[in-house]
Amino acid sequence: MSEPRDSLTDRLARRAARAARARPALAVPDMRLTLALAGVVALGPLLTIVGAQVLRGGVEADNRVLEMQLRSRTAPQLARGEAAAVLRDSVRQPALAPTLDRLARALPDDARLVSAARGADGHVQIEISASDPDLLRGALRRDPLLAAMRESGQRRTQDARVVVTLRTRA
Repeated sequence: MSEPRDSLTDRLARRAARAARARPALAVPDMRLTLALAGVVALGPLLTIVGAQVLRGGVEADNRVLEMQLRSRTAPQLARGEAAAVLRDSVRQPALAPTLDRLARALPDDARLVSAARGADGHVQIEISASDPDLLRGALRRDPLLAAMRESGQRRTQDARVVVTLRTRA
C-alpha cells in the first residue's frame, strides 16, 4: 500500500520552519536614534516657550511705540480739556469785585480788609484784620457766599489785632 499523506498540520509546521530559516533576524534598534527622537520631543515645548517669549517681546515693544504715539497725539486734547476746566471753574465762581462788595457790607465796623487775591486755581483768598475774630466770623456767617469760605489761618499783629485768612472751599 501507499504511504499515508502528510497531514495539514505537518505541512504547516514544515512551511513555518522554512520561513523561520529564510527570514533574517531583526536588528536591535540604534540607541542614538531613540535618544535623538526623545530630544526632539523634549525640545518641542522648549522651543514653543522660547518662540513665545520672542514674539511677546516684539509685541510689547510695538505697544510701547503705539502708547508714545498716542500720548503725543492726545496731548493737545488734554491741554485743551484742562484749560476748559480752569475756564469753566473760574466762570462758575463769583468775580472778585462782587465778593468784595458783599464783604464790605458784611464786615463789622472795626474790621479792615488787609488783602484779597484770586489765585491761578480760581480760589479767592482774603485777609481781614479785626479786634474780635469771633465777632467777624459771626458777621460773615450771615451772608451765604461768605459763609462758604473757610478759615485757613489766623495771626496776631503788633497792635493786638487778629488777621484772619479766609479761602474759598476747594
